[in-house]
Amino acid sequence: MLAAELEKLSLKEREKVYEDVHGVSDVIQESPELIASSLEQLDREIDLIENKDAYEQAKLQSPHLATNRQFLLAFLRCNSFNPKVAALNVVQYFRYKLEMLGTEKLARYRTTLEDIGEAATRILELGSIQVLPNRDSKGRAVIVVSPSVLEPVMDESDNPIPNLAKALWYSMSILFEDEETQQKGVVGVVNMSGLSERHEEHHRNWLWRLTVVGEVLPFRLACLHYCDISASPFSSTLLSTLASAATSPVRVRIRAHNGTHIECRYKLMSFGIPVEEFPFTANGDVQLANHIEWMGRRRKKEEYLRKHPPIEGAVDLPSNYDVLWGKGKQIYRHPGNRLLRELVENYDDEYNRLWKDGKSRLADQIVSVVHGFSGRFMKLDRKSGVWVEVSDLVAREKVTHRFRRNREVVQKGENRHFVQPIVDRTSNETDGDNKRPRMMVNGS
Repeated sequence: MLAAELEKLSLKEREKVYEDVHGVSDVIQESPELIASSLEQLDREIDLIENKDAYEQAKLQSPHLATNRQFLLAFLRCNSFNPKVAALNVVQYFRYKLEMLGTEKLARYRTTLEDIGEAATRILELGSIQVLPNRDSKGRAVIVVSPSVLEPVMDESDNPIPNLAKALWYSMSILFEDEETQQKGVVGVVNMSGLSERHEEHHRNWLWRLTVVGEVLPFRLACLHYCDISASPFSSTLLSTLASAATSPVRVRIRAHNGTHIECRYKLMSFGIPVEEFPFTANGDVQLANHIEWMGRRRKKEEYLRKHPPIEGAVDLPSNYDVLWGKGKQIYRHPGNRLLRELVENYDDEYNRLWKDGKSRLADQIVSVVHGFSGRFMKLDRKSGVWVEVSDLVAREKVTHRFRRNREVVQKGENRHFVQPIVDRTSNETDGDNKRPRMMVNGS
């Protein structure tokens, strides 16, 4: 089916799909003129659509939302600044949101845990839908879905699909709040290990909802990876369901991977996906540490926004060039922190030769280099649960701390291999006129 769909595309369209899948497509340069003219044309295109009751209802409830520049820009970015397609997307968004969340929550800009309800929140806490803490190598957000984690919920309810869909809507809707994600897109990974055939109907319905929500929300799905460890006929059937439910632009971006858990991870790595953050083990067990932290930050953010305006420049998912404060493997592996370590190592000898004022100037230069990559120095705000940019002065302190830390690591390595003067009691040799004992390397 996928091969046949690709054959229908022109050479240019196939090249565009290839570029999107591998993350090498160009990001549209957004001039003020392009944004202004596209928003005006989008407004006209929406007016031309006849059947838009849900949109009109939302506009009555909140006139500001229907004209919100940032909200509408998300739909334009998702659809490559095609106002006609973006207009259909806006109307479709409100129609689906009305069906799923009801009239009262229709015009709310951000979907909250309170909006989706306790049952859907409990499903979300299981970790079946997780946003990875790091972007892929091309700067795209990555969302990982594992239907097998939902099977206990399917056992408990005759109709779990509405709450499953709400949990999915929540996880995916927060992605379009982020400007970089709007511009670069989202990569999806569906982990099909551990599925039971007794829930076939629920899995079919849930995968259908996955494709619908992914196409209604205003973010660009660059690629959808379908990882099937079992390679069973049942999994193949579900892949057919997923492909059939998707529209053509999504269908041609599906990539299926068969093999062992390790083989699938290597295949995902070849697409730039940070598999070290992958939340599922080889035997299908879900890992919740990053997800629990993510849920905690979401609760803090929602509580903060009930009483305060959004913090300007704050983000939920930092850029690959951002340098983050914090401890642990996740922070250590963040691409921006790796960049800082490489810069420090490159300038380490020069830094150690300088006096205090020179060290400060060199640290400022490294801060400027990070800014030159459009990177920021960011710290997690504990009250709001979002990452906020720190001042250049604080950023310089981060750099100088990294230099000190680098020196400590080098010194520890030298001590481990070269210290410890010991006396060779079997020899009468001495070292120089001061009669010092001969120095020997440990282990020699």
